[in-house]
Formats: sequence, structure tokens, C-alpha cells
Amino acid sequence: MAGSSPNGAMADGRIYVGNLPTDVQERDIEDLFFKYGKIRDIELKNNRGTIPFAFVRFEDPRDAEDAVYGRNGYGFGDCKLRVEYPRSSASKFSGPMGGGPRGRFGPPTRRSEFRVIVTGRWKLAYPPHS
Repeated sequence: MAGSSPNGAMADGRIYVGNLPTDVQERDIEDLFFKYGKIRDIELKNNRGTIPFAFVRFEDPRDAEDAVYGRNGYGFGDCKLRVEYPRSSASKFSGPMGGGPRGRFGPPTRRSEFRVIVTGRWKLAYPPHS
């Protein structure tokens, strides 16, 4: 699955953990992820009035991949965790909720495991002009 994460996020072993309960503690996050491998760093963002989120960095990037696969959608208390690779931090508007101003100020983006694969050939509805 190499290359499946944007901007080499997989290469540094860092993952985003969102939709955490408001009373979450750093040790709760450690308890959720320690089984996937050695954790180098946990950065918990728990500001009042916002849903907490965290970044977890593993020693081995393959452990991060396992954690994304194993914990995304996991029920934690009344919350369903969102675990994925962080998006690019190229602009000040990017972050866990979207890749631009729309994601920050508009409705949150929704992603799922489902993808659409389109196959076949294009067929013109009208014949081309002579």
C-alpha cells in the first residue's frame, strides 16, 4: 500500500485521530494505539468548544498504516473514531476537515471506504460535425 497516503505522510508514521470524546486524555489515545507499535509522540488538541483530535506518530510507518486500518471507524465511548493520514499543511486553511477554505468554512467533507471505478469507453451522443 505504499504511496497510498498524500504528501508522504505514511513515510513519517504520523496519523490523524478525529472525533474523540470531549473528556479524552493523552493516555486514552495511547491505550487505543499502543498495540500497533511503538508510539514516538502524541499531540492532543483539546480546545474548549471544539471536538478534540490528535496526531499520533509511530516509530515505524508500517505501524501507522496498521493503526489507520484497524482503528478508523472504531467505536470509542459514544464516538466513532476517524483515523487517517493527515492532509497537507501547505495552506493555512488545510487541516483535518478539508483541503481548503471550503472545508474549513463550509460543510465538513465526508469520506468513506467506498470508491467508484469507471470503466469502458466514451461514446458520443451525437455524431461529430463534418
